[in-house]
Amino acid sequence: MKPVQIHISRATNVYQNLAYEEYLVTQSQEDILLFYINTDAVVIGKHQNPWKEVDLSENPDQKKHTVARRLSGGGTVFHDVGNINFAFIRNKEEDFVNFREHIEPISAALAGLGIPNNISPRNDIFVQEHKVSGNAEHVNSRHKRILHHGTLLYDSNIVKLNGSIRPKQALQIKTHAVDSVRSPVMNMREVSDLGTTATFLEKLIAEVQNQLTAIGTQHINPKQITEVQTLVKEKYTTWEWIYGHTPTFTYTDGAGIAHKIKKGHVEETPIEELLNQRFDQIL
Repeated sequence: MKPVQIHISRATNVYQNLAYEEYLVTQSQEDILLFYINTDAVVIGKHQNPWKEVDLSENPDQKKHTVARRLSGGGTVFHDVGNINFAFIRNKEEDFVNFREHIEPISAALAGLGIPNNISPRNDIFVQEHKVSGNAEHVNSRHKRILHHGTLLYDSNIVKLNGSIRPKQALQIKTHAVDSVRSPVMNMREVSDLGTTATFLEKLIAEVQNQLTAIGTQHINPKQITEVQTLVKEKYTTWEWIYGHTPTFTYTDGAGIAHKIKKGHVEETPIEELLNQRFDQIL
């Protein structure tokens, strides 16, 4: 792997950091390894159905989940301040989809920190038969750039994680959207307590530099980049991207009536007054 610049985002908002990833893919020519930590959010893959993957039920005793859709495929993940996100954004002329190329240096760095682990056939990192890292990739063929990003559960709220990434009541949905593959999870801090999440990140970056050639470290504030803010406003925080980008699906209601949903809106239904309404408004 060519030398990488290490970027550490100062933002903790999921939409800011997802937009910054896209900005680096399309507007940068550098090979970069980005690290960031978000406050609570459920992040679905580009081709997923949020009504199948996220607890969207109204709960007066609990704040509604922040839901985001990312640029890459794969399954649903939970972010909080106990989870570290890493992203390789690189130029590639060939061999675009190569998960292990990006997971192996992270895996080796964890081992160097006293956290024995293995990479699963599905390109996740497991510790003691529990998943601690899910990974996904996006290829931009126009710019010949690759985005590989993953999570690292160090000190997350596992109860909140498990409660957020599956609906409390399953809807009757027929779809070709990508389903998440559920695995038992754990925090790496249970195996090796290396201090706070911020301290762990510092040690992880130092160890990663033993695995890769790094050409400098920069602290970045995505909020100061105009193009990133445009992406946040016009894409990542919009209903059209988070929900409307859902692949076409069929919903069968409690009365056994089937409704075809396209771009988050009712496209076909025997109930005329429901036509063109948003799916979330007919539930």
